[in-house]
Amino acid sequence: MLYTVRPLEKIYAIPKTKKDIEKEEAERAEKTEYQEINLPNGRILTRRDGENNIICRVNSTDMSDYLNTDYSPGKAYKK
Repeated sequence: MLYTVRPLEKIYAIPKTKKDIEKEEAERAEKTEYQEINLPNGRILTRRDGENNIICRVNSTDMSDYLNTDYSPGKAYKK
């Protein structure tokens, strides 16, 4: 008997080869649309997720941009 919180499909699944994983990542990267948005002191990188642009990365010379909750990674960017 196996006691676990993981789904049985994950436990008894056939492991993927390294080539399969790399192929899936390449396909996912090709489908993902990225956009750089300029800020007064830097820029943010967003990815398209349906109707929203989700913030992925902040690059700025102004330290207050990193503390600004509007630019938090994972949050939808509002223009």
